[in-house]
This record gives sequence, structure tokens and C-alpha cells, in this order.
Amino acid sequence: MKLHSLGLTALLAALLASCAPDAVSPAVELPAPDAAAIEAHMAYLASDDLEGREAGTPGYDLAADYVAAEFEKIGIAPAGDNGTYFQEITFRRSVRAPEGRALEVKDASGTPLALTENMNAVIYNSLRGPETKAEGPAVFVGFGIDAPDIGRDDFAGLDLNGKVAVMLNGTPKGIQSEERAFYGSRKSKNLSDRGAVGVVTIETPTSRGIYSFQRLLAEGRLEGASLSWLQADGSAYSNAPNLLASAGVSLEGAPLLFAGAPASWDDVIAAAEAEGGAVPSFDLPLSISITQRSVHDQVRSSNVVGMIEGTDPELKDEVIVISAHLDHIGISKTIEEDTINNGALDNASGIATMLDAARMLKNGPPLKRSVVFIALTAEEKGLLGAQYFAMNPSVSGTLVANVNLDMPILTYDFTDVVVYGAPRSTIAPSVEIAAAEMNLVLSPDPSPDQGFFTRSDHFRFVEAGIPSVYLTPGMQNGGDKANADHMAKNYHRPSDDMSNNLDFNAAARFAELNARIALAISNQDIRPLWKKDDFFARQFNGPMEP
Repeated sequence: MKLHSLGLTALLAALLASCAPDAVSPAVELPAPDAAAIEAHMAYLASDDLEGREAGTPGYDLAADYVAAEFEKIGIAPAGDNGTYFQEITFRRSVRAPEGRALEVKDASGTPLALTENMNAVIYNSLRGPETKAEGPAVFVGFGIDAPDIGRDDFAGLDLNGKVAVMLNGTPKGIQSEERAFYGSRKSKNLSDRGAVGVVTIETPTSRGIYSFQRLLAEGRLEGASLSWLQADGSAYSNAPNLLASAGVSLEGAPLLFAGAPASWDDVIAAAEAEGGAVPSFDLPLSISITQRSVHDQVRSSNVVGMIEGTDPELKDEVIVISAHLDHIGISKTIEEDTINNGALDNASGIATMLDAARMLKNGPPLKRSVVFIALTAEEKGLLGAQYFAMNPSVSGTLVANVNLDMPILTYDFTDVVVYGAPRSTIAPSVEIAAAEMNLVLSPDPSPDQGFFTRSDHFRFVEAGIPSVYLTPGMQNGGDKANADHMAKNYHRPSDDMSNNLDFNAAARFAELNARIALAISNQDIRPLWKKDDFFARQFNGPMEP
């Protein structure tokens, strides 16, 4: 489905025009991008030798060493811990134990429902403890959204204290896409804050189209490790500490949960799939018990951090962060011949283009503000490396902006770019200048249902109140097909490797674009600010325009 609309395009253009300069200056001179270097970076990072770069594995450590060596070769200063390029993070790691899990759902008469693990139900691991149990009466909370800005509260009139929530996967349609993604990212916190001890998440037709229950089973993702970074007191960081255990139920199993409920499953899902997703919430005539067993240990993994110090005596303490995640999902636990998830486009491409942008900026015009380049760990585990850095920066000064590069699809000659979040802050004029210098146009979010604004590392900077943007090549000139092909055939699969007709000239242009954006932000007169009364500035107390 083609998801562009003239209305969205016009809106974006108007927003950008409202904060753009009267005229675009001649293009700033920068060293030329190096397509061959980008190819070499990607070839190493996506090689089988690195075994998919999963955070906390030797393969990831090899990748981190490579990036640090490239930073040193470029000549950018170490900005990690103790004069090194590495910001080391200690994680608690949790993997499902081979046995001991149980999901028991009983109706009002005490009769167990026919939910069978790995058929129509799954039980997830937990970082709370090696063995935890959540049990109590069941409450259906719809999508689990609390959105006072739009007058929506799926928890109104419900008592969740000591109970197990039953919740639809995803978010309701019809809410502005980036704000909708934010509300979706807070669902577990909403439950924990209200005293829920467990959650059962139900697949919907929309969520099945994005990442299905059956694909979750087939690809072995349930056997992968979950991580959480350790705080100073040794506890694992969590924004939902009350949730003891969680499970998932497929579309086929969902009707069982609504037998005898105030609304049937058919009525619930019809409302959920409609615009607005006005799903009722209510107590269910069920009791639920979820027992999970996990194997816990500790691992270490590092962000890799380098910096070009600004030249302005005052502005150099305002720090621009250019980020890309270095990790991928490692080795699949399947019986297929190829089990290594090489992650060429996710996200060796982002790291490789960031490295070349760093080289261009190091050898280019002076930067008034300091620019930090960071290869982040554990993005695939929940944006954890970015979260740790945003909450515990290894550099002095004030973080004032983030530009994030994640999974640019570099298989076609792109003519437009999507810059998620640009109209929300005064980063927008710098993005527009850089794009105009390269004869690129800006396009709106092509897939608002996917909630990309909360699904990559930049969002952890947003949560810290820092104006942030996330860049990808756009959908014009064959981009729609290239992106659709990647998502359908290669995303989080071993086939995301160097054999996919990669266009390294396009990669070079993407690197140049990001260098120009960083240069423009570094040298703009006033530090980036959120637009006045912007939604995310209000949520996270970020600095706004007067």
C-alpha cells in the first residue's frame, strides 16, 4: 500500500517553511565522501566472523574494537570512560530456562482454558528474577493507552492493583503517528504504575501484519537474551518494576479469553481495527497465573564514543550527538543452513556512513559546537546503549541535539529523505539546508502505523528532553519498493547480508548528507530547541522556543 498523501506532504512543507531561512546559502565545501571506504566498513561489520554482533558477545566486541580503531585513524578524540573510546556498560542478561514455564487461565467456574504454549500462547523471560510468578484476576485494558492530551484513558474505572492485565498489541489508529508511538512505548509503565503484576498481550490483525506470532515462534526470537543495564546499586533498570511475568496469545487463542466477557472478541477486534480504536475496558471473568523461569547472568558491552571538539570557546560545551547502533541480533536458533544475522543494512550501513561522515567533518570546515559520534550497543535489546548514554553521558557539556542513523536502505539512488521529528524542533532549518545543498527533498513519515519515532535510539535522547531526528532515505525513485523488499525478505533475517545489490554511491551520498546536517547544526546561531508547546517537549520537559 502506498502511504504517502498530498495532505501530509503539504503539512510538512508548511512546517519546514515556517522555520526555514529566507534563502539557502551556497553549499559548504566538505571533503568528498568515500564509497569504497563505506563498502569496506560494511563488509567487515557484516561478515560471518562477527556472528551477527549481538550485544554482550565476542562478535560485538570485535565490531566495537573496529569502530574505535577507525575513530583513532580518522583522528577524532576518545570520549568514553577513562580516556578511552569505550563506555562500558554492565548488563543483566536473561534467557528463558528450558522448562518450568506455565500459563494457566481459568474461567469463572475454575475450568482451565485451552491455551497451549508454542501453539496459541507464549511465555516470555523476565529480568526481575530467575523465577517469578504473576497471578490474579484478569482485567482487559484495551490498548493500555493513557493519553490525557487527547482525552483518552483506557484505565478509567479499573482497579489493576495485584491483577493481571490483558492488553491488545500495538496502538489505536487515528492518533498522530509520532505521538501514537510515544503512547505505545509507555504501555508497560502504565500497567506497572497502576499496580498490575503481570500482562498477557494479544495479537491483532494489524500487529500480525507487522511481526506475526507465528514468525516469533519460527525465528527462534523467544530464545534470545533480554538485557537491562545495572544501576549503581546493582539493580536492573526498569520503568515497569511491578510486572513480574508476561505472556502472549495469538489471534487464534484470543477468543477464549472473551467467553462470557462484557464484549465478545469479534466486537473487540472490530473496534480495535477501526479508526480511533475505541475499545472498551472491563474486568474479565478469568483468573490468570503466569510462571516464568529464566537463567540470569551478567555481561558487559560498550558504546564506542569519539568527539570532535568545537572551536568556539563558549559553544563547544553544547554537544551534538551523531549516533548509530552497532549491535544486531546475533545467531538465529533455527535449523536453516544460514543462521548468522549479518545485519548489513541493520545497521552496518548506519555505522559505515557515520564513520565516513566523521572523517568528512574532521577534515572539513570548523565546527563551533562539539560533535560526538557514538556507536551504540544493545539497540536491539530495547535501545539500551542509548538510554544509558543519555542518562549517564561520558562527555562533559550539555547534550543539545541528536541525529540518529538506523537501517538506511542503501540499494537505490534515493532522491528524497525522511527525517522523523524534524518539524518538531529548530533542527529543521539545518536539515532543510543540508538537503537543499544536495538537491534532495524532504518527505513525511511513509509508515505512520509502524511507530518508527520510538523504535530507534534517538528516542532515548528525546526522553532526556533533547531535540532529536532520525534519518532514512525516502520512498521516491524506487525507495518504496526497496524498503518493502527489505522488510519482507531481509529484516532481522540472515539474508540481510552484503549480497543484496547494495548501492555504495547512494551510501556515500547518505554519509555526505549527515555530515552536512551535523555541520549546519553545529554552526547554527542558537542551540536546537523544541518548537513552542511541542508534544515531546511537554512530555519530557525539554527546552522550547520562547
